[in-house]
Amino acid sequence: MSSQSNSPKFSNSIFKRLSLGLALVLSLTIIALVLLSMLEIRNVHKELRHEINEISQEVIQLFRAEGRQAVLEEYDLLEQPRFDYDEMLSRFDHGDIVFAFRSARGVLITGATELEFTEGWHKKEYLFEEETIKVIGKGTAFPNGATMMIQMPLGGEPAEIKEKLKRTILILLIFALFLLISFKWLVAKYIDSAVSGLTKQIDEVAKNPENQRLSINSQSQELHQLASSLNKMLDEVSTAHRNMQTMSVGIAHDLKTPLARVAYRLQLMQQDIDNKPILSEHIDKAYDELTGIVATFSNMIRLNEIESGRRKSSFVNLNVSQIIHDIAESYQPVFEDQMKQLDISIVDNVRCLGDADLLNQLVSNLLENALVYSEDNAKVWLRLQSNASGALLQIGDSGPGIPNHLHEQVFDRFYRADYSRGKPGNGLGLSIVKAICELHGATITLIPNQAGAVFDITIPTQST
Repeated sequence: MSSQSNSPKFSNSIFKRLSLGLALVLSLTIIALVLLSMLEIRNVHKELRHEINEISQEVIQLFRAEGRQAVLEEYDLLEQPRFDYDEMLSRFDHGDIVFAFRSARGVLITGATELEFTEGWHKKEYLFEEETIKVIGKGTAFPNGATMMIQMPLGGEPAEIKEKLKRTILILLIFALFLLISFKWLVAKYIDSAVSGLTKQIDEVAKNPENQRLSINSQSQELHQLASSLNKMLDEVSTAHRNMQTMSVGIAHDLKTPLARVAYRLQLMQQDIDNKPILSEHIDKAYDELTGIVATFSNMIRLNEIESGRRKSSFVNLNVSQIIHDIAESYQPVFEDQMKQLDISIVDNVRCLGDADLLNQLVSNLLENALVYSEDNAKVWLRLQSNASGALLQIGDSGPGIPNHLHEQVFDRFYRADYSRGKPGNGLGLSIVKAICELHGATITLIPNQAGAVFDITIPTQST
């Protein structure tokens, strides 16, 4: 009984490893063949370049030593010292080298009349009798202004190498396909019933992917892992889908109005182009709108950076008390300017492992929130105290607060309650706060049934 129940699991593992091994060997073989073919083609091109260099030097030396007549004799050009385009293609077709030697004034001394000068190494294609001729060439400009252009057909060798490579890879793929089909048939023979059950479940999940998940009861370890992975993937896809919907709506809502205002300002700028004071006012207001849009995208980038976890690798032991005290004191004059009171109560030497810049942003975002949404003459407080589970940071205000049924939503990206629509912001501040908390292993809670918005943050602490 034990042998039979383990047989599908064992066979599935064996054939899975065989398939992966075959894929690896096949991939490495194809890569090796491609690399060898590329190396061989490169060597062919290298030899052709070497030959062109030799011919170039030979033509130059012969012309300088014995003149044009010697060059014509050497390269059988006495009857046709200058030849046209068709003759040039015919020579390429026969595998001959073609050159054009011109004086400083551009007068053709000898060679192909329509061979245009291109300095340095180059490749080119010509169409001759419905066939493509590929050539490699080199153009040389001399100090006295004379030029020499040499081209040589690549011939069939590189093409033959590529064709052999294609045929070999095709044969390997056909062979691998045959083996994989065989493996698949053998695997299916052992685990057909389990796969069928899983397939039926997947069909049901496909009808309701947001709420339904696979039940994991297969004897096959591989299918068990597959079902677990599918469930995890469905959870992540559902979360990503919801986040994307929220983000899309949020971006559309938060950017539509300022972009419309920028467009309106541009129209006004066009109308008032000759009125410099009014034009300057339009520019300033358009700039303010664009600054807000840029801030939205900057916060999105910042949030993604925090959620990626990359900053965690640079965590150090920090004096949280000092960090929070410094940022809170910097905000006190701001609160006073707006006729609001900020009370600070911080115990000394609370330490944690973290990122000072992110903790600064966490406190700043919550204080900014209290500054914007609290009523005139509001009382805002910031308290840091130690407790059994670490340290408790509380930031709260005296009103008007957030309704209990919105407590979970306020941490979502771009979420803004109706009462906050007229205030500046982009609905990312509390999302960033929550992401910073999660990165530091802290928990944030919006205390219910309070007159104002009161946030409790429990921070894991460390000794010095």
